Amino acid sequence: MTKEIRVEVILSEEINQATNSRLLSSFIEYLLYQRQQLPLPVHELKRIVEEQGKNYDSLEDTRKHVVPSRPLSVGLKKASKVNQDLQCLFDHINQLFSVAEVNAALIILGSTAVSPKECYWLTFQSAKHDNLTDAPSRASNSACRKMIQTLISNQELGSLKDISLTSMLVFIQASRTSVVEWFRPKPTFKPPHRGRCCKITLRSLCKAQNIEDTTSHGIPYDQDYRDLLWFQAPIIIRGYRQRSGAF
Repeated sequence: MTKEIRVEVILSEEINQATNSRLLSSFIEYLLYQRQQLPLPVHELKRIVEEQGKNYDSLEDTRKHVVPSRPLSVGLKKASKVNQDLQCLFDHINQLFSVAEVNAALIILGSTAVSPKECYWLTFQSAKHDNLTDAPSRASNSACRKMIQTLISNQELGSLKDISLTSMLVFIQASRTSVVEWFRPKPTFKPPHRGRCCKITLRSLCKAQNIEDTTSHGIPYDQDYRDLLWFQAPIIIRGYRQRSGAF
């Protein structure tokens, strides 16, 4: 049986739903680049897509009525598709955290959820359910930086063997009573036992958030697993390899 990796991320910032939302999105960005599913970090990919898009539109304007439209390059098409899918996913993750009590997220790298190559289980600490727009961006950014630094410096994660290009599936565990629109409820879903598994616990040292004791899985003692339900994002993130001159 493959050894399970456990990582605890200690944060000094007070965590609310907005921070947890940002942490999950940042982790997805980190994972896609760190596990060689994208040729560039997501923020660099987004910048290139936007710049190339502007240049293409400008070129088409000058050539209008002169020559036929030039098709987008294959590399730019793939980059644009990934960027579009990620922005859609992040927007809905943000919406989900604003209406639901999220306990955990499961990020699967593999063609199917049954036999994945790798699984990454993020457990969130109980958070204040504030309006997402009220969260100080500086605190959220700081928490994201500390999480990424912890993950990068972890020797076990750093020693993982490379994997081939594959799909990313996103599952989120939230209260069964949550009103969720975009994510699809999966009542019978169970986290897979195959593939490499990494469990990451996000924990705040803020005194206000350490009053309630939690189990090793991050679930409050007064909350039952039967009260929780897995929801799957209806979009699959597919990375790509960049070839010479792709853009």
